[in-house]
Amino acid sequence: MRGVLVVLTLCLAPGLAWAQAPLDGLRPLLGTWTTEDTYYPEQGAPLVERGVRDCRLVLRDRYLQCETTATNARGVERTYWFLINHNAVAGRIEMLSLWSNVPFKAVHQVARGAGDAWRITGLQMIGDTEENRHYSDLVFHGADSIVWTGRRVRPGLDPGAAPVSFVETWRRRNP
Repeated sequence: MRGVLVVLTLCLAPGLAWAQAPLDGLRPLLGTWTTEDTYYPEQGAPLVERGVRDCRLVLRDRYLQCETTATNARGVERTYWFLINHNAVAGRIEMLSLWSNVPFKAVHQVARGAGDAWRITGLQMIGDTEENRHYSDLVFHGADSIVWTGRRVRPGLDPGAAPVSFVETWRRRNP
């Protein structure tokens, strides 16, 4: 479940500056992607979900919306959205995550990491009673492939050493 937070749900391109026009750095995410997301629960076997993600500019081009429709191995389908914008007041890129199968919402910060990677960290979980901190890296492997790895961070744990909670691979469908 937490792994979905991240897919972002985010297609950020390496090497693009957000200082002049923050959403210009998100434009490489525009288009349609296939996704394969492997979740690693704390107990039990990994779970795989496959889907299609469509990313487009919305709300007068102030947000990038990525909508994913995915189906798990049992044939259960769900839809989730990532809405990404530049918060000029806070001076950062933020992502709001919403899912059709869970009632809570998540707000994340997106920042440039090392090389062709972006770091996604949790700012606030709304409506969830579980104490979780989100930490993930979105790494670009060229213009048509992204790997997003999330970690299960608990209070007192080093985020970089926390157990992997999901690995999601994106492949562009319409290059």
